[in-house]
Amino acid sequence: MQVTITRKNAGLSESLKIYLEGKLSGLTKRYGKIIDAHVVMDNEGKEHSVEITLHVSRRTFFSKNKSTNLRLAIDSSVEKLHKQLIKSKEKIRRKGLTPEEAILSGKVIVTETTEEEMVESEVPMLTFEQEEITEEPEERTGT
Repeated sequence: MQVTITRKNAGLSESLKIYLEGKLSGLTKRYGKIIDAHVVMDNEGKEHSVEITLHVSRRTFFSKNKSTNLRLAIDSSVEKLHKQLIKSKEKIRRKGLTPEEAILSGKVIVTETTEEEMVESEVPMLTFEQEEITEEPEERTGT
């Protein structure tokens, strides 16, 4: 994933760059199809604003956040993107495509599942048996 970082009204320290790339790589580990990210940071008095744009296979996700602490604003923006990616992934699953079909069509965000997640997903399903209904003849009245 290619990350472009722009900071207005201040310089970009190496530690901040490493911190931001670490946060974004966390999204990449979970959602494999992230093409690039563009980050714009700005100082407006005592408030810091962070805008992150992600380009993910045929989709674009955007988050903007303001805070007095720059790292807190970055964390909040990344969390918003995380929620957007989860929502997008659930929409794809609801459309009825099998995971293989979705991957082949390029409409899925590939995730890595651990053994713990696989065990948790094997929750027993409830099934209901349909009762046999015997039809009784209706009474006819002479009205």
